[in-house]
Amino acid sequence: MSGRHRVTTPDDDGRAPRRLAVAVIVVAVVVLLGVGSYFVFGRGDDSAPPSAAPSSSVPAQTLEESFAALHLAAPTGVALTPVGGGRPLLFGDQGVQDAWSTIKAPLGLAAERKHGMSRTEANAVIDSDNESARILTRSFGSPVKASEELTAVLREGGDTTTVPAARHGNDFPMLGETPWTLADSATWTAHLPCMIGSDHVLELMGDVAGVQDWGLRRIGDRSPVKGGWGEAPDGGYVVRQIGVLTLPDGRQTAVSMSTHRPGMTFEAGTRDLDEIADWLTTNLRLLPGGACR
Repeated sequence: MSGRHRVTTPDDDGRAPRRLAVAVIVVAVVVLLGVGSYFVFGRGDDSAPPSAAPSSSVPAQTLEESFAALHLAAPTGVALTPVGGGRPLLFGDQGVQDAWSTIKAPLGLAAERKHGMSRTEANAVIDSDNESARILTRSFGSPVKASEELTAVLREGGDTTTVPAARHGNDFPMLGETPWTLADSATWTAHLPCMIGSDHVLELMGDVAGVQDWGLRRIGDRSPVKGGWGEAPDGGYVVRQIGVLTLPDGRQTAVSMSTHRPGMTFEAGTRDLDEIADWLTTNLRLLPGGACR
């Protein structure tokens, strides 16, 4: 409602002042009602009430409630970001863990840009082979350059992570020791399909070996994924994974997830991420999808 109403004017023949008084009262009442309607309903039919939440919050709230109902064996966290970019939706434990072998996806892209496709790159991504990853790291020429090249690829994907330099003099950095938040890794993964020259890396991620056949691979056997795992100082494994899911409407969502507790085995960690994959499957239509612009 706009608060403006068309009011019939009194006759012009000057009949009965009483009619004029009644008309004035009617106008006053109508104006007051219009003003009250303005404050109660807003400025027009195209304006939602001030207290109304954006419609996009409804799926997020539903996802939060269903995630909270999961019975996971260890603290587990998830970040979801629409492909093409957007604010990540975060669930569960957001403690910062080392990237482990998930960092081999951006490492593979950086190395491919510098040297072209190689069997070494394929081994690093498909088989999660550590020696192949070390060869790719050294291929940049110097420890400092290796950190800079990987940091640049992360920045291109909207990720604010800075890859730490080597911890011991001239040694090359152990890139898997890069602390990588779920939010940052989901953001980078959401940009990956849109980055120049990323098709081959995504193809390798869609063809990972059986050792990475868990988590998001339960949703689609060709979903591009990269797993990472390793033992933390408390004796328990960190198990994490990044990947891209295609939704029923053709849009895509980037996922980053991890799980960890003291004494946890690799197998227990993959079971937790399998459960997250089942949760994602159940809620596939509610995930925040997007596309490259």
